[in-house]
This record gives sequence, C-alpha cells and structure tokens, in this order.
Amino acid sequence: MPGKKYKIAIVEDDAMLLKYLSSSLRAEQNFEVFTATNGEDGENMILDCKPDIVLLDIIMPKKNGFEVLEAIRKNPDMKNTSIVMLSNLGQGSDKDQAKKLGAVDYWVKVDMEVKDIVEKVKNFLKK
Repeated sequence: MPGKKYKIAIVEDDAMLLKYLSSSLRAEQNFEVFTATNGEDGENMILDCKPDIVLLDIIMPKKNGFEVLEAIRKNPDMKNTSIVMLSNLGQGSDKDQAKKLGAVDYWVKVDMEVKDIVEKVKNFLKK
C-alpha cells in the first residue's frame, strides 16, 4: 500500500491498549492515527478527520460505541467510512446490533494481540 496515506481513528478508553495499538499502527509508514478516549470526543474526532477506517470500542465514558456508530452513520459524508467494532463483548446480540447499525466488522479484543489487529487493519485497507 505504498503512496496513499490512510487515516485510522481509534476510539478506546483503555489507556494501555490505546497507546500500544496507536504506536503500532503509527509504525506503519502510510498510517496517520487519530485517537480519542471517550465516545463523545471520538465522534467529534471522526467527523473532523474523516478517517478511512475506525476502530471503535463499545463500553466507554460519555457515549458508548453503539451511540457513536449510529451518529456517524447518520452523517451522509461518513457513509463510506469503514467502522470496525473492537470490544471485549463477544455476544452474538452485540455483534448483530453492530452490524445492524452499520459496522463492517466486529473484532473481539481478548481474542487478538495488537499485531493481529494491525495486520487486520492493513488487510482491510487493501480491499
């Protein structure tokens, strides 16, 4: 994926995971990473930076990930933005709700290491 700079937004309230994931993604030459630690700031950041892909936690302060996803999907400028839910909630009902609200995928954090998430992001952007 040489050449194009991809914008990645991460909305995650776990400080350690956010730091490790954002630094791992920034290590990729063509990734510009934006971060927020709560749903309200995340929603504003996503609307401002218009990322290519969003990694969105569900359980966060101020606004949960489902509320952010729903708000982003209501904005016509954001209809082509890929939003991936990244959560420790692995129940089918959560996955179904995320898909219904417009998430393109759902990744369970406890099932993945940061390097796996980076690889999935890279593969996703190649599509």
